[in-house]
Amino acid sequence: MKSLDARERQKNEIKNKMMNALKENNEEQYVAAQTELAEMIQNELIRDAKATISADLTNENIMLARGLNPLTSEEKKYYNEVIEAEGFENIDAVMPKTVFERVFEDLRKDRPLLNLINFQNTTAITEWITRDRDVDNAWWGKLCEPIKKKLETGFQVEDMRLYKLSAYIPVCKAMLDLGPAWLDRYVREMLYESLAGALEEAIVAGDGDSKPIGMMKDLKGAVVEGKYPDKGAVKLPSFKARDLGEHIMAPLTKDGTRVVNDVILIINPVDYWSKVFGTLAVRNALGEYILDQTAIGAKIVQSVAVPKGKMIAGLTKDYFMGVGSSQTLDYSDHYQFLEDTRVYIAKQYANGRPKDNDSFLLFDISDIGETPVEG
Repeated sequence: MKSLDARERQKNEIKNKMMNALKENNEEQYVAAQTELAEMIQNELIRDAKATISADLTNENIMLARGLNPLTSEEKKYYNEVIEAEGFENIDAVMPKTVFERVFEDLRKDRPLLNLINFQNTTAITEWITRDRDVDNAWWGKLCEPIKKKLETGFQVEDMRLYKLSAYIPVCKAMLDLGPAWLDRYVREMLYESLAGALEEAIVAGDGDSKPIGMMKDLKGAVVEGKYPDKGAVKLPSFKARDLGEHIMAPLTKDGTRVVNDVILIINPVDYWSKVFGTLAVRNALGEYILDQTAIGAKIVQSVAVPKGKMIAGLTKDYFMGVGSSQTLDYSDHYQFLEDTRVYIAKQYANGRPKDNDSFLLFDISDIGETPVEG
């Protein structure tokens, strides 16, 4: 039996395959890796279920300790129908929205980037009004049609039906035999793992071609075959206060038209540990290390979606991502990797983009080393 660390390494390797497939737009490789992850998760759950066969799964504390949620009556009814039908195929009932809501809550809780940006659950919503620039200040005077129209120009309607992200959920007979609570845990875990990486990749580097537009993209650049180009990366000299103020904070004020707070710096994990960690780690008078203390009070977020040598800076409120669910699982016989397994597709709908082209800045940090924070 593999150790917990070995299983975690294997799971991370599979998720890296999924992320690389997303970056390369290789659907077949993505589905193969996703199916590999599904097999691993199912095996883990089957093993865990056998180990707790005598546990009282009507006890809420015991269920939560095993990653199981006490099911609502609607959820229990739905999963029982799935089990009776031996799969999601031909199930008339839709997946209860509470299942997706739990996945959404887990995404916000566990993924720092998704927790910080304007990340909204838009299930059952087809349009979302966002502000595409800072609108003019209000003024005293009579309301008239020209003023109303001027105010309206600061907003735009996002179509939440534009972009579809499919999560493939293979389900084997042994998984169905475990019962509603375990099936729910499996569905939620597969949705979580499938959505987390794909959403983060889109938020950071989505090119706008059947997917959201990422923070790295130039909204004013030449769009080729529906794809937005990357912004030019500005060289950041150091993490000294003067350089952070001049190169990050000043541009984000949009020529002094707004006060800047809640800045995030998004960095690839290898750059964080090799460049940023040593630069920003300082000791206090007690000899304790204080980490990630920038002069501008920025929140540092690690993301594998950011290319090595690059860093994104911006305000959390300036990126909108809306995610919803069709709440149905469709059967597909196009992908079959496992024996005695049926593959189902959970369709998620999402749209996202920066508020405007100046919302996020892209920096080249390839030459930054362990530079003192002061100065």
